[in-house]
Parts: sequence; structure tokens; C-alpha cells
Amino acid sequence: MMKKGILSLATLGLLASPFSFTTAHAEGNYYNLLKKKSESHVEKLLPKGAKEFHTFNGLNLKSHLTSFTNKPSINLSNYTTLDNEIEELDEQEVNDDFDVANDLPIGANMYGQLLPLYDVDIYKIVVPTDGKITLGGSAFGSENILLAMGIYQKDFVEDNKLIDLGYDYDEDSDLEQQYYQAKAGTYYVVAWDDDNDEYDDNTEDDYYGVYTLLNVVPSKPTVNKVDSNDLVVTGKAEAGSTVTVKNGSTVLGTPTKATYNGTYSVKIPVQKEGVTLSVYAKDFVGNTSVAGTTKVVDGIAPAKPTVNKVDNNDVVVTGKAEANSTVTVKNGSTVLGSAKATSTGTYSVKIPVQKAGVTLSVYAKDAAGNTSVAGTTKVVDVIAPAKPTVNRVDNNDVVVTGKAEAGSTVAIKRGTTTLATVKATTTGTFSAKIAVQAAGTKLTVTAKDAAGNTSVATTVTVVDVIPPGKPTINKVDDNDLKVTGKAEKGSVVTVKKGTTVLGSATTNSSGVYSVSIKAQKKGTVISVTAKDKAGNTSAAATYTVVKH
Repeated sequence: MMKKGILSLATLGLLASPFSFTTAHAEGNYYNLLKKKSESHVEKLLPKGAKEFHTFNGLNLKSHLTSFTNKPSINLSNYTTLDNEIEELDEQEVNDDFDVANDLPIGANMYGQLLPLYDVDIYKIVVPTDGKITLGGSAFGSENILLAMGIYQKDFVEDNKLIDLGYDYDEDSDLEQQYYQAKAGTYYVVAWDDDNDEYDDNTEDDYYGVYTLLNVVPSKPTVNKVDSNDLVVTGKAEAGSTVTVKNGSTVLGTPTKATYNGTYSVKIPVQKEGVTLSVYAKDFVGNTSVAGTTKVVDGIAPAKPTVNKVDNNDVVVTGKAEANSTVTVKNGSTVLGSAKATSTGTYSVKIPVQKAGVTLSVYAKDAAGNTSVAGTTKVVDVIAPAKPTVNRVDNNDVVVTGKAEAGSTVAIKRGTTTLATVKATTTGTFSAKIAVQAAGTKLTVTAKDAAGNTSVATTVTVVDVIPPGKPTINKVDDNDLKVTGKAEKGSVVTVKKGTTVLGSATTNSSGVYSVSIKAQKKGTVISVTAKDKAGNTSAAATYTVVKH
């Protein structure tokens, strides 16, 4: 059983793209060809005058990589894997030619041995998209493997599809990483022992591990809605990438690293409505995404509308609100009407007539959908009560009765003099105490509601129900053709003999009357009554005709 080191992305803390490893066998001339190709490749492309690959030995791969992650030139901790678990694979012989290369999935670790002499291990990697490939590796065991490795196209074709960018090597951890720029396609990782031309000292305890990482430009970040109140920009970007928010060329706030699941939250100053924010994600090797953009929306609700007085005759509600906002008038939850405010903020919303005392709520909603606090007003009562009805009042009455608006205050006046006020009941009846008024007096009765609206006055004339006093009768003899005396002024005086009317006349302004009659016999009893304008008739005065 092969002894294994642990080459896992979890150990590395690798956060970025895929990786892969390779092994293969080649003998004799094929080994020499690979060595020549590799050495030519290294001499041409590696920086700092390096002429060969380096040996990894002495420690297990876990300790190599743990140590190596602290090197700022590598910064492996910024890589991300595509899967939660890393595949740990062993080479499968025979894999010493391009056509029999082992498949190495992106994101897996591969372990292999280089036995026998001239053994070459080849692994096929599939690069799904243009990007940068990192090839890393180290040898383990008895320090017998001088590990050489590289990435090639099939049959060592050389063109601009695969470009060597150089390498990093850490002497403390004996870990080497090579970097390539590759276009999408299939490539091969080749690993061999670089001391095979001298002697074969490898044993079954000697092995190596290799891996590849694929780094591509981060996807365009998604950006959640940002309004003109917000102090943070949130969304999703490549896990572990550094997210920067800009307004034009101005960086807002401090760039922030996305979490392991890609969420980010960048603090920014409040931005104005309509500003376009650009959000970029930059990975550890400096690849910057296309900008995710969002336009700052209006997050500030309009000010509370002002509402002009509304009465129970009105069919419009008017006032001022945010310019061009949509103004809605409600009675409770019922929408009565809506209209758009003008460019100067005035509005006029048509509504049905509302009852006095109803509270109307007026809201303004801007184009971004922000709704104001309600401006409120209570519908004012401006409709006067109906004219009261008044029962007959006579010159004996000490109350005035009738009907008026329920709860209204009823006032009784004689001219400008208030005789009484009283509140109508819930059914509208009223009864007001007054002093007895002379017949013919005109009384006015009004009803005033709680809002101060006063009805038209009802006028009633005090009815005369008191009969005139009994008339006086002067002497009447059997020669007289007149009956004279005094009675209520303006009354009609009637003289009778029994039931027979002898004559009648109206008293003058002094109450004197003179009624023409035929001469009556001595001893005839005549009766005299006075009837006023109201039709009240006095008690009869009687007189016995005397001898001349």
C-alpha cells in the first residue's frame, strides 16, 4: 500500500478555482525527450535565472503547504474550491503517454510514484474557461525523488494557448508552484524524477503529490437594491474576493472581503437618488470582475402632505405634497380618490361629499414607491340645521315647544331679546320656558349645531286666547235707537234680545261703542258681548230697557 501525504485544499485553505495533479511513465528516449522539452521550457520562461525545478523533501505535504501559505507571494488562502470535499487520487499505471494519461479533475489531489527508472507520469486536465493555472507539487519519503514537473499541450505543441508565467519556490517548505496562462482546452501535467540519468535510487516509500488550481476572472457581482438612506451595499460575489464599491471613479468606503459563501457587505456614505454604483470583485491574483451596477433609488418618503379645510359640502380635497407625487385620500381604509400633485406640489383630489366629523387621511407616494405619513383633517360641519318647527304659542303659554336638529341649541327671541335657550333632545324635540307674551307678539326660533351653524329662523305670533272683558252698557230707554258703552278696543260689540241680534259695531281706539237698534219696549232685557280679533267672545252684559 502506498504511503500518502495529505494534500488537501482544506489544509491549504485554498479559495479560488479548480486544481489537478498528474503522473505518467516513460522510458529511455521518451524520458530524455521530456527532460529536454522541460529544461528548454524552464530555461526560457522561469524568472530569476532558474535553470531547473526544485526538490521537495523532508516533510509531509501538509506541513509544506501550511508553511507555504504564509508566503505573501503565493497567498493560497484566497483560493476557492468548487466542491466541499477534495478528491484524493492515486495514479493508475500505465499513464506514461498522452493517450493513456490519467484523468485529473479540477479540484483534486494526485499522489504518485516514479518507479522504475525513467518512469514518467502524465495527467490530463481539462480547463473549462480561459484563466491562470497554478501547478504545485512536492516529493516525500527518503529524499530520493528530484521532482520535475510542468504543464504541456499534447505532443509538446507550443503556441499562445499556453504561456508560462514563471514560478514561486519556498525553500523552507520545499513547495514549488508554477503559473501558466491558458485558454480553455485540454492540457497535460507531466511529472518525472530529474535524477534518472544518474542512477535509480527510488523505493516504494518515495512518492510525490501534485495539484493544479485554475484561476479565472470572478463573475460579475450581484448587487441588492440600494436606496438613498442606505449605509451599506450588499450582494453576492466570488467567495473570498475583495469587493469594492465605486461612484464613478471614486471608491466608496473600504473594500471588503466576501464571505466563504460569497455574501458581502460594504459600508458606504449615503448616496443621492439616481447615482449609479459599480461593484467589482477582485480575486487574490488580481483578476477583477466586470462591474455589477445598481442605481440608487429614492428611499426617502415624501413629507406629510398639508390638507386644506374640508367641509361636508366639499367634493374636492386640496393642499400641498411632494411635487409630482401621487396623492391619495382615504376615509379609514376606503380610498376616496387620488390625483397627481403638480410640479409645484399643489393637489386637488375629487371625493364624494363626506359627513361632518369624518377624519380623512391624505398620503403622498413618490415615483420610487415611498409613501408619506398621512396628513389628516376632520370634515367640518358647514350645513346649518333645518328651520325648526314651532307649536302654537298663545298669550297664556309659559313654554315654547317644537322640533329641531337633534342636539342643536334652540334659541327663542322676541326681537333681539332672548327669552330662552334649550338643547334639543336626541330625537330633536325641545321645550323652552318663557314668560307669558302678549297676544300678537312675534317670536323667532333658531337652532344652532355644534359647529356653530345657525338655522333660518321660524317666526311664530303669540295667539290671543283671552276673551275681552264684559262690556259696560249705558242707560237704554224705550225711545233709544242706540246702545252705547265701553268694551275692549277694536272688538266687535253685538247687542241681542234673547238670541236675536239687534245690531253690532266695532269699538273705537278708546273702546267706546255705539250700536244702532230699533226702539225696545220697557222691560226688554238686552245682552251685549264683545268679540276680539282672535275670535274670543266676552261674557254677556245685560240691561233692562226703562221707560222714557
